[in-house]
Amino acid sequence: MSKPDPVKAARDAAEAIRRLNHATSSRRDPVPAPQISTITHELYTVANRLPQALEQLGAQLKARQAEGRIRMDTGERPADAVEQVSAAFEDALHAADDLERSLNRAFGVLFHMAAE
Repeated sequence: MSKPDPVKAARDAAEAIRRLNHATSSRRDPVPAPQISTITHELYTVANRLPQALEQLGAQLKARQAEGRIRMDTGERPADAVEQVSAAFEDALHAADDLERSLNRAFGVLFHMAAE
């Protein structure tokens, strides 16, 4: 079994969200409340899984920096750049946590909705 390609996995996730955006954009083909509930739950799952990916990417980046395998074309010290990325990932982790909580709150209400 071949190792999963992380770049392809990220592109596939981005493409899936693009398809979802397209599928929910039509006012002529409305999405019923029960489907909105299910979609919201799936988006909650995405938000729930993002922190692990961000933490692992941050750990991978720090490991490459510790191995001396990062060079900056700006002349900046790699360690400083890695710290900037780490801080940005930390901000993203907080945002993902907020997103997860908000989607869970929405799903809690949507779960009880039925279509007419």
